[in-house]
Amino acid sequence: MGVAFFYSTVYSQLAAAKINSAIKKAPIFRKLDKQKEILYGTEIYDSIPRKKSSGVIFYADKKPETKEELEIANFNNCRAFSRKGKILIKLGWNSGFSGSGFNIHYLLGRFEIEPYSFTDVVPAPANLSRYKMIKQEVTLNQFYYHVGDSIYGKINMEMEERINRRTYKVFASGYFRTKVEKW
Repeated sequence: MGVAFFYSTVYSQLAAAKINSAIKKAPIFRKLDKQKEILYGTEIYDSIPRKKSSGVIFYADKKPETKEELEIANFNNCRAFSRKGKILIKLGWNSGFSGSGFNIHYLLGRFEIEPYSFTDVVPAPANLSRYKMIKQEVTLNQFYYHVGDSIYGKINMEMEERINRRTYKVFASGYFRTKVEKW
């Protein structure tokens, strides 16, 4: 009864991920090898050089056209956490005081993408965001992950987000990689 309940209420509601072990050979990762990692505001650079973990571009309404717009749209990183077989992949950035991005909740070949944002300034209830997912595609290099495994992936997502009575189209597209940490 427990398995049937889990399947009907949670697992079956998630989208199917594509599994492609060759994704880690995508040319974008060689480009990311030459770029410096973007760290969270609470992380500290250490003596170990870190390669950039995300080549994902986030933008709303208008695709980045200039070099500056592209740099802003690409200012994010990737982190992944495992707990009881569930994987949380975070694509975004935070300063320690505020942040935003997307969470990919992954479980045995299925996933759900949800936006996140937070700030130390408490918003008024009228400013709360509401979103509707239009398209969500995720490709990963493995079906199951353990702590310490490397995740290589690709995201292609489109959603509508409503903030203060205005609706925006939000897009995320690109490749990411990281090691799975314990949650």
